[in-house]
Amino acid sequence: MRRRAIVLSVLFALLLASAVTASALPPAQGATPTPFVEPAGCQRPPDDYTRLWVNGGQLNARTVAMLDHAQELYDALGGTEDLRLAITQGGYNAGGVAASFGTHDGGGAVDLSVRSHVDWSVLEDQIEPMIAALRVAGFAAWLRDTGDLYPDSPIHIHAIAIGDAELSGMARSQIDGTFGYLRGYDGLPRYDGVPVVDRHGGPAICQWMIDMGFTDMRDQPIPLPTPGGTALPVTALP
Repeated sequence: MRRRAIVLSVLFALLLASAVTASALPPAQGATPTPFVEPAGCQRPPDDYTRLWVNGGQLNARTVAMLDHAQELYDALGGTEDLRLAITQGGYNAGGVAASFGTHDGGGAVDLSVRSHVDWSVLEDQIEPMIAALRVAGFAAWLRDTGDLYPDSPIHIHAIAIGDAELSGMARSQIDGTFGYLRGYDGLPRYDGVPVVDRHGGPAICQWMIDMGFTDMRDQPIPLPTPGGTALPVTALP
């Protein structure tokens, strides 16, 4: 437990430290923007922030609409799981799960199980279709594998709704901050201060995201936030 507490406190400290200069790090290695082609299935979500409870998690109606659209896209890819039933954590859960380091404090955040309801096995063949569908629906989404957050942390998909007006600062940083999705990274701060390239490929960019100021940032030096966004620091630990 002590080791887990240390890991979580370090992650939180990394997120809160002061910004470094734009020349400190180059753009994501091996991850550069491609000419804009809107993915099939892009659909702007409604601006509805009514709070709802879905499978034990609190989400706003905008996030639920995005999740339901992701379900349609996922089903078209041959998906077998119900994304609503896969919810393990929603948003508006300040302090509820320390390992989330604030990303679930506001709206727009959701964690999804990737385990079978029948035998608890990991649904290996469903992970990439889920993430692909979530991204086209407007989420910054990644697999958090076992041990990614702290020793033996459970495997799940973590998703943050792009453009959500009620995101916590920590959640917003996972979109366009130093370690963010739009920069081609996996959203997690690192002990050595060096972002890790997104294991699922580059971000899915829809025209509605561009209209809101969210673009492919993989060729931009760090930090350089989108309008009103965040650029969290890269700080190496001693």
